[in-house]
Amino acid sequence: MQVDEAQNVDSAWAHLASRALRAALIQKGVSYEELARRLVERGVQESERSIEGKVHRGTFKFAFFLQALSAAGSALPGTWLCMQPVDGSLEASAAAAFKADLATQPWLDSNLLSKRLEELGVHVEADSLDTQIEEGTFSAALFFQCATVCRFDALWLYLDVATVNDVAMHKTLR
Repeated sequence: MQVDEAQNVDSAWAHLASRALRAALIQKGVSYEELARRLVERGVQESERSIEGKVHRGTFKFAFFLQALSAAGSALPGTWLCMQPVDGSLEASAAAAFKADLATQPWLDSNLLSKRLEELGVHVEADSLDTQIEEGTFSAALFFQCATVCRFDALWLYLDVATVNDVAMHKTLR
């Protein structure tokens, strides 16, 4: 029973990540085909079909979310403007953006963040959080979960409060 509940929670957050990216693309009038073209221009080999699949599943990394927002021409929150690392790594960009949001709450550490995530039914060990944040390998869904419990301002640019609250309270997204 507990495994099914965790899978349902993960699925709802993946759906939320999918919704956030689709909304950003729609707002900018960018199709999957156009996004693929723009990503290729930036040296990223993604097909329209692969993008559509990732977005539909909502299982993409936060680095891809940032990359897609940037390619679509979406405005980024101020804390994410630092995300242009010298080495050009997408993961480094994601790590920089997450760390910038975390820096707005200096009392927050990975142990406390892990405990806050537990309140949402999300089980991530503090060590795993540290590693994922440092390496920039965390999913968009995990970022949205963290943003929800930490009230990162960036979250509200892409999602409305009621939708996030529904997912956080384990209500089904429609």
